[in-house]
Amino acid sequence: MRHILLLLASSLLALNCSGIKVSKSMLKMLLSGTNKVSTELTYADSCEHTVGIPYIQDGDPSQVLDVYHADKTVRKNAVLVDIHGGFYVAGKRQNNRRFASVFLKAGYDVVLVEYRLNDGKRDVEDELKDCAAALDYIADHAAELGLNAERCFLTGDSAGGHLALYMAEGCGDRSLPVHPDRFSAKGAMLNCPAYDFASYGNPEGMFTKSALSWFLGPRYTDTEWMASMSPRTHLSSLKAPLLVSTCTNDFIRGESLKLKSDCEQAGRQLEFVDIASEDKKVSHVHNVVNLSLPESVEVNARMIRFMDGLILAGLK
Repeated sequence: MRHILLLLASSLLALNCSGIKVSKSMLKMLLSGTNKVSTELTYADSCEHTVGIPYIQDGDPSQVLDVYHADKTVRKNAVLVDIHGGFYVAGKRQNNRRFASVFLKAGYDVVLVEYRLNDGKRDVEDELKDCAAALDYIADHAAELGLNAERCFLTGDSAGGHLALYMAEGCGDRSLPVHPDRFSAKGAMLNCPAYDFASYGNPEGMFTKSALSWFLGPRYTDTEWMASMSPRTHLSSLKAPLLVSTCTNDFIRGESLKLKSDCEQAGRQLEFVDIASEDKKVSHVHNVVNLSLPESVEVNARMIRFMDGLILAGLK
């Protein structure tokens, strides 16, 4: 899977630089395989875990989450909730088990969230509603899941970064169009996130109309709705501290830079990690899909220190 995602990032960057519009068929080809579940055994698989927990009764098969517990010898009694990316139309929670392993080793329990993907009828609003339902399920059932609802952090990569940031904003303002009602986030960490969602509906931009309709859904021409689903619209609602990572070869690096600028202007607490590297492997969401790279190790270590610092600050 990691090779496919790296190919996706580099291919989109190349197409964008060449002025060629990305079509639906190109996207489908580039995303092929990302819904296949990796059978590779990881450290997470050796930890105490429960998978496929439905967070909506009698819901869709994809409305489930997996809970992994850190070993008691290192456990910090804190939770990292991970929302995977995949252009809103692809990706599987199980493929982030290697990513989860990094944080399990550092003492964090990890929850991997699955959500319904956009299929031409569903769209990002449905994905956000699923994420909100999953987070409230965690809050409501924390004791039986063996999780500490008072020490929860959010993370997401790419499209998952959009979903995670929107959820963090909703925790700060329950009046957002979609929001969790009971879940609270101590902080949020976004890796190469989608941010200015409203701008993606521009048919004159990087993607063809068929591609826009496919990965954004049929309402991509509704500018008011697109704005309501955009994290950029609701940044003033964000109360939780934020960490954002990007890199030189991130094909949507501009999104992170825009988020950084907006946070600085709004006075939001932000730790910004911008990895300078010409290595093509150090690309979009490299720290999630190619964890052995020194640059990936650095980003994930920064994420751990970010959470550790917030926990320590809360104990004072």
